Amino acid sequence: MRPQEEKVFDIKKIVLIVLGVVFLVVAVAAGIVFIPKLFEKPDEPVATTTTTAPVEETPKTPEKIDLQLTVDKWLDTLSKRTNAEVMIYDLDNEAVVARFQEDTSMYIASIYKMFVVYEGYYRVDHGIWDGTASIGLGNNYDGKPFTYSLCLDYAVRYSYSACAENLWAKIGHDALQKIYDEKGFTGTNIAGITSTPSDLVKLYQMFWKHSDLSEDSWGAIKDSMINQDAPKNAYSAMQQNWRKGLPSGFATAKVYDKVGWWGDGNGHWNYYADAAFLNFPETTNNDGETVPERNYIAIVLTRSTDPSELVKLGRNIESAIKTADNY
Repeated sequence: MRPQEEKVFDIKKIVLIVLGVVFLVVAVAAGIVFIPKLFEKPDEPVATTTTTAPVEETPKTPEKIDLQLTVDKWLDTLSKRTNAEVMIYDLDNEAVVARFQEDTSMYIASIYKMFVVYEGYYRVDHGIWDGTASIGLGNNYDGKPFTYSLCLDYAVRYSYSACAENLWAKIGHDALQKIYDEKGFTGTNIAGITSTPSDLVKLYQMFWKHSDLSEDSWGAIKDSMINQDAPKNAYSAMQQNWRKGLPSGFATAKVYDKVGWWGDGNGHWNYYADAAFLNFPETTNNDGETVPERNYIAIVLTRSTDPSELVKLGRNIESAIKTADNY
């Protein structure tokens, strides 16, 4: 009888069997997960909406109108051309559109107050002055105390010299001159009350941009320059027609003005001057087309000239602009 052989375990077979079982288990598990996925409805794409921001239209710049001929014709009507100095600046096109002796100094009377007022509003806006504090001039015509802010208003609205001189003294005469010297106002002597049309245009450009003033201050300045009817019971110094020169020549444009004059009170004017912003509102012309808003600075300095002559210039300027824009 043959001896019985010992059974030898085949390790390789065992390993293969174990791996096969593991593989089978993994495959079955994967199938369980995968098969339901085959019957799932695919996700619907999420609808997205694209919002397009509205495009803001850039305001149309009006075409430049050359007003030199208009000014020249007016100058020819004066007894002496050299009695006037003029500069008209188109704010929309940033261009001078008329000029005459614009760099020659002339006495500007109360227009000097605009140099004081710009610096005064700057000081209020930057906390150097308290606009609500009393300035030391007592009460105004309706019993309200004169504050710094009220004096800034009166210096423009009613050309009230007591306010302007007090504000100027608090700034300091030399200090105020230095401020404008450093800004390049080469033709202006504030203490001498003289300036040039080109320097006054530069000053009004500062007001227009008001980059170092608040919007509230700019709004107050504009109000002071256009609403200038003398109040009831006001001081005699305020009972004047502040708009009998250039502003009276315009029927369509809004005229924001500071006047300066020196006369004998009997109809003779040593000097008469207007420094104004002109605003022609947007309108529709005779062809039904939209005419954009127009804005100008108009500086007119005169000697020995009646304000009625400045009224004529205003009428001529408005007529030239309305003719060019066909309305």
